Amino acid sequence: MKEKFSVLDLLRFGLALYLTLFHSIHQYPQSRDLPLIELAGMGGFVTSTFFVLSGFILAHVYFHESASMRGSPRTFFVKRLSNLYVIHFIGLLLFFAVAVVSTHAVTSVALMSLDDGPEQMIALPPAATALNVTLNVLLLQVWSPLYGSINPSSWSLAVLLFFYLIFPFAAPRLLAVRKKRALLCLLWGLYLGAPVLASALHWYGPVAVGTILRNPVLRLPEFFGGILLYGMYREGTLAPIASTSGRRVVALLFVVCCFVPGAWLIAHGPLYWRYLVHNGAMLPAELVLIALCTSVKVPEKCERLASRLGNSALSIFAIHAPLFMLMIKATKLLSMGVSPIECATHFAACAAASKEIVPGMGGLPLYLIATAIAAVYFQERLVVPLRDFVRRRLLSARHAQADPDTASA
Repeated sequence: MKEKFSVLDLLRFGLALYLTLFHSIHQYPQSRDLPLIELAGMGGFVTSTFFVLSGFILAHVYFHESASMRGSPRTFFVKRLSNLYVIHFIGLLLFFAVAVVSTHAVTSVALMSLDDGPEQMIALPPAATALNVTLNVLLLQVWSPLYGSINPSSWSLAVLLFFYLIFPFAAPRLLAVRKKRALLCLLWGLYLGAPVLASALHWYGPVAVGTILRNPVLRLPEFFGGILLYGMYREGTLAPIASTSGRRVVALLFVVCCFVPGAWLIAHGPLYWRYLVHNGAMLPAELVLIALCTSVKVPEKCERLASRLGNSALSIFAIHAPLFMLMIKATKLLSMGVSPIECATHFAACAAASKEIVPGMGGLPLYLIATAIAAVYFQERLVVPLRDFVRRRLLSARHAQADPDTASA
């Protein structure tokens, strides 16, 4: 019987929820005065851990104890891409709908930057807008490093798309490597190469930032690291990390002692630390965190809930930005004391007035809870039926069945 990693499901969910907090709390100017606000600035740690975790889970599901992949590459591609694109398309449509209400022009895009200040927006001409929208729709926007994604978090889905395309070919070779630890160290060194070079040469322009932070090829060491980590787990070489409660405490302290200084460096350190912390410096802590989670079990009665939460992770990635835009608009409307009917009647004036309102943070906890709940039902009631419809059209009935534990891998 294939082992369940219910704690990894909870980790997936926790990472997605942290990313939601990361993208929302910094939109409030008053958040800068909160104690320990630096700890909410490690979005790069979250996405990196998620990429490592994706490699680990996919290797577990499709290889387990076998040297060859379960199922054909075509079946793998249909299953993975049907889930990814259904989530992406619905999330993008939701974002477009909210953007129209928010008077957010599709022709206005953000330039990539490492700075904390307001996003630098530029207006694109029609041809460039059409190309940018097309790339975003197809999840290819990460290959154009100058601009941010239309739906901000969808860049991570675009990186996952590339990872999925190479997984059937790379995974069996990585799992067959005998010296996995040595290869992990080599990957870590290669991963650090790009941010170190960019820092040394002071490459902080939009193209450099977009390439270093989001180029799928440069992020491959995270995904490959997850595959190798599963190979080490399968061989039993990870067991000593968490074989006793004392070692678990040491492993957890290692993760914390990497995370906290990383958060401080992101907030207060020189600009080059943003490259390093985002790309590579935290990889050992991310690997140890996942290894630690494999040693922890949840009660059997909680496994179903853990699976539901874990499966909603990619949905949280896709829908949290448009939901936040809606929440902010509603908060500002309530602060203005204007009825929705009156605002709809005088939409331009209402939209202009709302820009001057600083929203309160009281609704943030409710937003996080609502997003988590909405994502679970979004995944189960909308994504899964549409995904399964696509699979039934493209695969035989036997192959169209869902793979366990990979809904958001």
